[in-house]
This record gives sequence, C-alpha cells and structure tokens, in this order.
Amino acid sequence: MIGRLLRFVLWSTTAVAAAAFLALAAHALSEPVTHDPLEATILERATRVAEDRPLFTDAGAEPATALMPGLPLVVSVFVRLFDARLWEPRLVSLLSIAAAALLVAIVVTIETKSATLGAAGATVLLMGQGLIAGAPAVARPESLAFLLALLGLCTIRYAPGIWGALLATFPVTAACFTHPHALWFAAAGLVHLAVHDRRRFFAHALGLVALLGGTHVLLWLTVGPWYNYEAWDVFLQALHFAPVPLLTYVGTQLLGPLGVFTLATVLAFTLPVRPWRGAVGLWTWLGFAALGAGIAATQSGAEMEDALRPAAFALALLGPISIQRVTQHLSAWPGSSRMAGQRVMLTALVLQFLTLFASAASLRLGNG
Repeated sequence: MIGRLLRFVLWSTTAVAAAAFLALAAHALSEPVTHDPLEATILERATRVAEDRPLFTDAGAEPATALMPGLPLVVSVFVRLFDARLWEPRLVSLLSIAAAALLVAIVVTIETKSATLGAAGATVLLMGQGLIAGAPAVARPESLAFLLALLGLCTIRYAPGIWGALLATFPVTAACFTHPHALWFAAAGLVHLAVHDRRRFFAHALGLVALLGGTHVLLWLTVGPWYNYEAWDVFLQALHFAPVPLLTYVGTQLLGPLGVFTLATVLAFTLPVRPWRGAVGLWTWLGFAALGAGIAATQSGAEMEDALRPAAFALALLGPISIQRVTQHLSAWPGSSRMAGQRVMLTALVLQFLTLFASAASLRLGNG
C-alpha cells in the first residue's frame, strides 16, 4: 500500500513538473525582449552566419563574449528560414533540454529496469535545467552541449566494438565546440574506456583527437580570425581561484536542491562493487566530469545557476542508478526485504523532488 502511494506521488510529481516546464517554456518563447545579454549575442552571431558574414569580429570592436560557435551555427538555420527572432535560439535550447530528458529516461530505465526511476531522472533534469537554473527556454549553449555529450556517451555505452567508439567521437566533438563544459564529458568517456576497454579507448582517442584538431583548424580558417580569442581565450582568462563560490557550490547547490541524489552517489562508493567499474561505470565518470565542470564554472566568475547546470544534468542520470544500487545492497542484508528496499528507494525519490520543488519556489519568490 505504501509503495503504491509513493509511486503515485512520484508519477504525479513527474506530470506536474513536466507541465510546469512546458508552461514556463511557452511563456519564455513568447517573451518579446531578452533580459540575458548572451541571448542577444547568440542571435546576433547566428544572423552573421545567415548573412555570410564572419562569426567573430575584432575583439576591440565590442566587449568579448565567451561563446563557442556550435549554438549560433544551429540557430543560423532558423534565421535563414524565418529571419532573426528571439524564439529561435530559445527553441533550440528548449528542444535540447526536452531531448536530453527523454534520453535520460531511456538510459535510466535500461540500466535500472525501472520506468519509475527513468521518469524520476527525466523530471530532475527538467527541473534542474529549467526550473532551478533559470528560465527553461532562455537560450543557453550548455543545453545543446549536454545533449550532444550525452549522445556521445550513450554511443560509447551501447554501440559495440571499435565502430561504436569511433561513431561516438562525432557528437562529442560537436559538444566540445558548443560549450567548454563538454570537454569534461569527453574526458569522462576517455577515462571510462581506458579503464574498461583499452582497444576501444585507442580508437576513440585517435578519432577524437583527429576530429577536434581538424574542426578547430577548419573553424579557425572559416569563421573569422578572432575565433580562438572569443571561443577559448575569453573563457580561460576568466579562470581564477575563488574559494567562497566553490564552498557555496558544494554546500548550497550539490547538498541543497540535489542533496538526495548527491548523497546516494557518495554512498554508492561504499559498496563492494566499485561504481566506476564495468560498462555501467561510465555514468560514474560522467558524475566526476559534471563535478569538474561545476567547479570550473565557480572559478570563472559565472553565476551559481551556471555551476548547477552540469551537476543537474549528470545527477539526473547517475542519481537514480546510485539510489537503486544502495537500496538493493541494503535490502540484501539479513532481516531486510526487497519490498522494504523499494519503499526506501521511492521515499528517497520523493524527498529529492521535495527539495527541488522547494528550491524552485524559493527561486521564483526571490525573482518575483
């Protein structure tokens, strides 16, 4: 009875979160003005591409913005078709978040054999990217980068053999030229293959080096002489050691709205089977990558919401898997039962949703 009630609460929460995400997204898509300078920059650079002008201009002509070419190139397709409109970059970001949530649901369901956990992971991603880390349809390059990186990691996980490792290099490379955070996820795939499958590692590493290097040279030759500066140097020059944002990130972000999934992931390291081992260990390396990306964001002067994005993306997938691992291990102890373990797992998910809704409500009240 308790288990059924908890499942009902979880699925109802999933429906409410999805509806809230869609409602906020629809409102943001129809907003005629932008309050985020990055949106204007994305649309302006997409317009340059659509008009066959250089993507990057003289760094002294205007304030430099750390923006990789991936998202403007995608948005330029819409600009060619419909002229320059704010809804175009917002739509790309929104569809990226929705597609990533669907992919998370599929992956978690495959790994855990539980549709409830899959739905929970997708809900956490929607709330983490849309309801906690800013308006859901505000154009952000991270959304597209996360989707591409996840596609690459899924290819590593589920496409067998050397051809699968080579195929994964294409979406991973595209992600790296969409946002620098994706470099952490590219490293996660490499480390996983180095630990799990050396033969596929060499194929993936060689393919990735060739594609990254070739794409870098191609962009340097085609999109303008200031590509290196505005795509890479501006981001790297912003890095500096800042202990207070780092502590805030760990104490109020990872252990705040994402606290339940964070603690479940930490507890998974105490299990006899190390979570980074085996094929499913890829998702643990994804968690390490998200931690590195979030820390890097805190050291570059970014807003705390920007640091939260990679963590919400990775924990949406890794958190449900870790919760199932921990509860299955506990339910195997003498005196425990499988049903008791499932109830604990469902309760943990409900608590995670509770913290997310509380954080979302606090954010909306603070902005209002």
